Amino acid sequence: MSEQTVNKQIAREYYNVIYGAKLNFASFDTCEKLPSFISFLSLAIGILALSFESFDSKILASFLLIAGVVGLILKPREMQKEKYLDAGIKLTAISKKLELLHSQSSSPEEERRLQLGTLQDEHHTILQPTPIFLTSWFAHYKLFSEHNNKWFCTELGLTWKDKIPLTLRLATITLLIIVLVYMNPYCLISKSWTWIQEPCLNECLIEKTIESTKQ
Repeated sequence: MSEQTVNKQIAREYYNVIYGAKLNFASFDTCEKLPSFISFLSLAIGILALSFESFDSKILASFLLIAGVVGLILKPREMQKEKYLDAGIKLTAISKKLELLHSQSSSPEEERRLQLGTLQDEHHTILQPTPIFLTSWFAHYKLFSEHNNKWFCTELGLTWKDKIPLTLRLATITLLIIVLVYMNPYCLISKSWTWIQEPCLNECLIEKTIESTKQ
Protein backbone atom coordinates (compact mmCIF):
# COMPACT_ATOMS: atom_id res chain seq x y z
CA MET A 1 0.00 0.00 0.00
CA SER A 2 1.59 3.27 -1.14
CA GLU A 3 1.81 6.46 0.91
CA GLN A 4 -0.63 8.15 -1.46
CA THR A 5 -3.16 5.37 -0.95
CA VAL A 6 -2.87 5.60 2.84
CA ASN A 7 -3.39 9.37 2.71
CA LYS A 8 -6.38 8.97 0.44
CA GLN A 9 -7.96 6.41 2.76
CA ILE A 10 -7.40 8.71 5.73
CA ALA A 11 -8.93 11.61 3.79
CA ARG A 12 -11.92 9.49 2.78
CA GLU A 13 -12.53 8.37 6.35
CA TYR A 14 -12.09 11.96 7.52
CA TYR A 15 -14.70 13.14 5.03
CA ASN A 16 -17.19 10.50 6.20
CA VAL A 17 -16.58 11.35 9.85
CA ILE A 18 -16.67 15.14 9.55
CA TYR A 19 -19.74 15.03 7.31
CA GLY A 20 -21.50 12.89 9.92
CA ALA A 21 -20.49 15.41 12.59
CA LYS A 22 -21.83 18.33 10.55
CA LEU A 23 -25.04 16.41 9.82
CA ASN A 24 -25.64 15.86 13.53
CA PHE A 25 -24.84 19.50 14.32
CA ALA A 26 -27.21 20.60 11.55
CA SER A 27 -29.99 18.45 13.04
CA PHE A 28 -29.21 19.86 16.49
CA ASP A 29 -29.36 23.45 15.21
CA THR A 30 -32.66 22.71 13.48
CA CYS A 31 -34.20 21.32 16.66
CA GLU A 32 -32.74 24.15 18.73
CA LYS A 33 -33.48 27.19 16.57
CA LEU A 34 -36.28 26.42 14.09
CA PRO A 35 -39.15 26.05 16.63
CA SER A 36 -38.18 29.38 18.25
CA PHE A 37 -37.99 31.04 14.84
CA ILE A 38 -41.41 29.67 13.86
CA SER A 39 -42.94 30.91 17.13
CA PHE A 40 -41.41 34.37 16.71
CA LEU A 41 -42.52 34.62 13.07
CA SER A 42 -46.06 33.49 13.87
CA LEU A 43 -46.31 36.00 16.72
CA ALA A 44 -44.90 38.82 14.55
CA ILE A 45 -47.32 38.12 11.70
CA GLY A 46 -50.22 37.91 14.17
CA ILE A 47 -49.36 41.32 15.62
CA LEU A 48 -48.96 42.86 12.15
CA ALA A 49 -52.31 41.38 11.09
CA LEU A 50 -53.98 43.35 13.88
CA SER A 51 -52.52 46.60 12.58
CA PHE A 52 -52.46 46.19 8.81
CA GLU A 53 -55.23 44.69 6.69
CA SER A 54 -52.75 43.52 4.07
CA PHE A 55 -51.36 41.01 6.57
CA ASP A 56 -54.79 39.54 7.18
CA SER A 57 -54.91 37.20 4.18
CA LYS A 58 -55.46 33.56 3.35
CA ILE A 59 -51.88 33.22 2.10
CA LEU A 60 -50.41 34.25 5.45
CA ALA A 61 -52.92 32.07 7.29
CA SER A 62 -51.88 29.10 5.16
CA PHE A 63 -48.23 29.90 5.83
CA LEU A 64 -48.83 29.98 9.58
CA LEU A 65 -50.69 26.67 9.37
CA ILE A 66 -47.79 25.05 7.49
CA ALA A 67 -45.32 26.47 10.01
CA GLY A 68 -47.41 24.99 12.82
CA VAL A 69 -47.36 21.56 11.14
CA VAL A 70 -43.57 21.78 10.77
CA GLY A 71 -43.31 22.60 14.47
CA LEU A 72 -45.40 19.54 15.36
CA ILE A 73 -43.26 17.31 13.15
CA LEU A 74 -40.09 18.58 14.84
CA LYS A 75 -41.48 18.04 18.33
CA PRO A 76 -40.41 14.36 18.65
CA ARG A 77 -36.95 15.22 17.27
CA GLU A 78 -36.46 17.90 19.92
CA MET A 79 -36.25 15.10 22.48
CA GLN A 80 -33.21 13.74 20.58
CA LYS A 81 -31.29 16.99 20.20
CA GLU A 82 -28.86 16.08 22.99
CA LYS A 83 -28.08 12.86 21.13
CA TYR A 84 -27.37 14.85 17.97
CA LEU A 85 -25.02 17.13 19.92
CA ASP A 86 -23.26 14.23 21.64
CA ALA A 87 -22.71 12.36 18.36
CA GLY A 88 -21.45 15.53 16.67
CA ILE A 89 -18.91 16.18 19.42
CA LYS A 90 -17.61 12.59 19.37
CA LEU A 91 -17.29 12.56 15.58
CA THR A 92 -15.48 15.90 15.62
CA ALA A 93 -12.96 14.47 18.10
CA ILE A 94 -12.29 11.55 15.74
CA SER A 95 -11.95 13.89 12.76
CA LYS A 96 -9.21 15.84 14.56
CA LYS A 97 -7.30 12.61 15.18
CA LEU A 98 -7.63 11.69 11.50
CA GLU A 99 -6.43 15.12 10.41
CA LEU A 100 -3.41 14.75 12.70
CA LEU A 101 -2.75 11.25 11.34
CA HIS A 102 -2.82 12.59 7.79
CA SER A 103 -0.21 15.20 8.64
CA GLN A 104 2.15 12.55 10.08
CA SER A 105 3.42 11.41 6.70
CA SER A 106 6.87 10.66 8.14
CA SER A 107 5.49 7.96 10.46
CA PRO A 108 5.82 4.29 9.43
CA GLU A 109 3.11 3.18 7.04
CA GLU A 110 2.15 0.13 9.08
CA GLU A 111 1.67 2.25 12.20
CA ARG A 112 -0.54 4.72 10.33
CA ARG A 113 -2.64 1.87 8.97
CA LEU A 114 -3.17 0.48 12.48
CA GLN A 115 -4.17 3.91 13.79
CA LEU A 116 -6.56 4.35 10.87
CA GLY A 117 -8.19 0.99 11.62
CA THR A 118 -8.59 1.91 15.28
CA LEU A 119 -10.23 5.23 14.39
CA GLN A 120 -12.54 3.50 11.90
CA ASP A 121 -13.67 1.07 14.60
CA GLU A 122 -14.23 4.00 16.97
CA HIS A 123 -16.28 5.72 14.28
CA HIS A 124 -18.51 2.69 13.79
CA THR A 125 -19.27 2.41 17.52
CA ILE A 126 -20.85 5.88 17.70
CA LEU A 127 -24.64 5.80 17.60
CA GLN A 128 -26.09 8.48 15.34
CA PRO A 129 -29.81 9.38 15.41
CA THR A 130 -31.69 9.63 12.13
CA PRO A 131 -31.00 13.09 10.66
CA ILE A 132 -33.83 15.54 10.11
CA PHE A 133 -35.19 15.92 6.59
CA LEU A 134 -33.16 18.31 4.38
CA THR A 135 -30.48 18.88 7.03
CA SER A 136 -28.01 17.37 4.56
CA TRP A 137 -28.16 20.72 2.69
CA PHE A 138 -27.27 22.55 5.89
CA ALA A 139 -24.54 19.99 6.65
CA HIS A 140 -22.91 20.56 3.25
CA TYR A 141 -22.94 24.30 3.90
CA LYS A 142 -21.32 23.80 7.30
CA LEU A 143 -18.70 21.45 5.87
CA PHE A 144 -17.65 23.40 2.79
CA SER A 145 -18.29 26.99 3.93
CA GLU A 146 -17.54 27.03 7.64
CA HIS A 147 -14.79 24.43 7.76
CA ASN A 148 -11.21 24.02 6.53
CA ASN A 149 -11.86 21.60 3.68
CA LYS A 150 -9.06 22.34 1.22
CA TRP A 151 -6.73 19.49 2.15
CA PHE A 152 -9.22 16.61 1.92
CA CYS A 153 -10.90 18.13 -1.15
CA THR A 154 -7.49 18.13 -2.85
CA GLU A 155 -6.71 14.62 -1.64
CA LEU A 156 -10.04 13.21 -2.85
CA GLY A 157 -10.36 15.43 -5.93
CA LEU A 158 -13.75 16.83 -4.89
CA THR A 159 -15.40 19.33 -7.24
CA TRP A 160 -18.35 21.73 -6.93
CA LYS A 161 -20.69 18.84 -7.77
CA ASP A 162 -19.60 17.09 -4.58
CA LYS A 163 -20.03 20.27 -2.55
CA ILE A 164 -23.62 20.93 -3.65
CA PRO A 165 -26.12 18.14 -2.82
CA LEU A 166 -27.82 16.53 -5.82
CA THR A 167 -31.26 17.02 -4.25
CA LEU A 168 -30.56 20.75 -3.85
CA ARG A 169 -29.51 21.02 -7.48
CA LEU A 170 -32.63 19.18 -8.64
CA ALA A 171 -34.89 21.31 -6.42
CA THR A 172 -33.30 24.53 -7.72
CA ILE A 173 -33.63 23.47 -11.37
CA THR A 174 -37.24 22.40 -10.83
CA LEU A 175 -38.08 25.73 -9.18
CA LEU A 176 -36.46 27.67 -12.03
CA ILE A 177 -38.41 25.66 -14.60
CA ILE A 178 -41.69 26.33 -12.76
CA VAL A 179 -40.94 30.07 -12.58
CA LEU A 180 -39.97 30.25 -16.25
CA VAL A 181 -43.03 28.28 -17.34
CA TYR A 182 -45.34 30.48 -15.30
CA MET A 183 -43.76 33.66 -16.67
CA ASN A 184 -43.97 32.39 -20.24
CA PRO A 185 -46.88 34.20 -22.01
CA TYR A 186 -47.69 30.98 -23.89
CA CYS A 187 -48.29 29.07 -20.68
CA LEU A 188 -51.96 28.18 -20.06
CA ILE A 189 -51.73 29.05 -16.36
CA SER A 190 -50.10 32.42 -17.05
CA LYS A 191 -52.08 35.64 -16.59
CA SER A 192 -51.36 36.40 -20.24
CA TRP A 193 -54.03 33.83 -21.14
CA THR A 194 -56.80 35.47 -19.12
CA TRP A 195 -58.37 36.84 -22.30
CA ILE A 196 -59.04 33.28 -23.52
CA GLN A 197 -61.71 32.95 -20.83
CA GLU A 198 -63.74 35.59 -22.72
CA PRO A 199 -63.19 34.86 -26.44
CA CYS A 200 -64.27 37.49 -28.91
CA LEU A 201 -63.66 38.68 -32.47
CA ASN A 202 -60.69 40.77 -33.56
CA GLU A 203 -62.69 43.98 -33.26
CA CYS A 204 -63.45 43.16 -29.64
CA LEU A 205 -59.77 42.57 -28.91
CA ILE A 206 -58.87 45.90 -30.49
CA GLU A 207 -61.49 47.70 -28.39
CA LYS A 208 -60.15 46.09 -25.19
CA THR A 209 -56.63 47.12 -26.10
CA ILE A 210 -57.70 50.72 -26.64
CA GLU A 211 -59.61 50.82 -23.36
CA SER A 212 -56.66 49.42 -21.42
CA THR A 213 -54.35 52.00 -23.03
CA LYS A 214 -56.62 54.87 -21.98
CA GLN A 215 -56.70 53.63 -18.41
